[in-house]
Amino acid sequence: MAQPSDSKPMTELADQGATVLDLTRVAPGESIPLQNDARNAAGLAPYVGQRFGEYEILSQIAQGGMGVVYRARQLTLGRVVALKMILAGRLANAEDVGRFRAEAEAAARLQHSNIVAVHDVDQHEGQHYFTMDFIDGESLDRRIVDGPLAGKSAARYVRILARAVHYAHKNGILHRDLKPTNILIDADDEPHITDFGLAKRLGLDTGQTRTGTVLGTPSYMSPEQAQGRIAELGPTTDVYSLGAILYELMTGRPPFRGETPLDTVMQVIDHEPVPPVLLNPKIDHDLQTICLKCLEKEPTLRYASAEELGEDLQRYLDGESITARSFNVIDRLAHTLDRDQHTADFSAWSSMVLVMAMVVLTEHVAVFGFVRAELPMPFITVARFLQFVLLGLLFWYNRRSQLLPTSAAERELWSIWIGYFTTYFFVVLVTRLLIRVDALSTPADVRMQKYLPELLPYPFIALVSGLAFFVMGANYWGRCYAFGVAFFILGPIIVLDLTLGPLLFGVLWSITLVILGLHLRKQGQRLQEEREKSKITNSQAATVLFKGKQ
Repeated sequence: MAQPSDSKPMTELADQGATVLDLTRVAPGESIPLQNDARNAAGLAPYVGQRFGEYEILSQIAQGGMGVVYRARQLTLGRVVALKMILAGRLANAEDVGRFRAEAEAAARLQHSNIVAVHDVDQHEGQHYFTMDFIDGESLDRRIVDGPLAGKSAARYVRILARAVHYAHKNGILHRDLKPTNILIDADDEPHITDFGLAKRLGLDTGQTRTGTVLGTPSYMSPEQAQGRIAELGPTTDVYSLGAILYELMTGRPPFRGETPLDTVMQVIDHEPVPPVLLNPKIDHDLQTICLKCLEKEPTLRYASAEELGEDLQRYLDGESITARSFNVIDRLAHTLDRDQHTADFSAWSSMVLVMAMVVLTEHVAVFGFVRAELPMPFITVARFLQFVLLGLLFWYNRRSQLLPTSAAERELWSIWIGYFTTYFFVVLVTRLLIRVDALSTPADVRMQKYLPELLPYPFIALVSGLAFFVMGANYWGRCYAFGVAFFILGPIIVLDLTLGPLLFGVLWSITLVILGLHLRKQGQRLQEEREKSKITNSQAATVLFKGKQ
């Protein structure tokens, strides 16, 4: 562990949502505060100047919500180490002790020159502790206090870290909290990874983290981590964090930082990072490409491993061609269409949407047939009324007691479609008021005269539908943009022959609903598979723990 550098407000040093570090320096030999006696009586961690087993506490390095780290001298070997212990001391509960020991055991499994080594894991008079190498230097975040690093320097640091992270992954350890404050730089300018407090064994769920639990530091966590999708966490999760570190080293700020931790989490999930070159024009195009590949929302679009990231950074440092490629206009369009947000929240709607498609298609085909057969207007009015009644009953049947929105995603969808149907109503009303029957004079128009109030709104409603799907494309599924374009094109086509309006409009709507329904069904199946996988993993973990207790 590093001896921290001098004063900076604790609120500035703390990452949002992360453990807050109190970097107060206490020099060896300073008097112990009066509250030490009360603190020791309560069984809490010791203070500077005390003996703790075979260790002499020299100074405090850092303090978080659960742990405290000291610079200490191991008297039996005469060496200086970093001594970490639970802040609550003997008052710590079983869960805290379990997490603390899990961190120690995870780090102890790793013997790498760029990972802070753990020496001893034990307890003294009920106080759990472990000791690590003492890194005489500073944390990586201190290197950018005066501004971003040069591209080569940033790439070098992250290349070294990527190789160390890959080593951890090969040994079954996922860090889950990589960030500049957890990277220590020694006197030889070599980075070292520390703080495995959120580490997870790959392929094993110990039960300490439940699905839906968000752990980590918002500015550096991946979208899947920010959404609590524990089953999806893997090597690409740490690759994302390495990309966030590279981004900050190049620009002086992390890719996402809101006013509150929750704001930051929502940005991580929903927003694309600002291209680094807009924040620092000196950034090399290839290095920006590498960084943005790490920060892809979809894990499969990132580097498959930290090793691949390290190799590409080495190519950049050697002046060779990198494997990552920047997106052109076509790539970005495809990427936008493939973006998928919140649709998993509506996976249970798949069957309802498919039935809606049939209702909409049936009504519009019927109206088309009534116009062609020149049936009386009441037939069309009844058909349209029945459509809305059936859609309302179908929605009520599927929602029952939960008619009102129950989540932020549902509230957004409600807003979109309440606006749509309100606009639909007023389009019909206004076009009917605008119609001047006496303006129709030719024999060809006589047949249209009867049905014009019903047919004229279709071009406008098609345009409103296109707008609604554009909004959905921005907030939910990228393919909705394509649906919106289709409705925009349909509007002018209907003008060429208004009698085709009901048929064309109904067919396009039904096709759209079928595609949406099938997509939601696929999302539901994926969620079910994840639940089953989580059950199996938890069962395996329980078996392992049971055998361990035997």
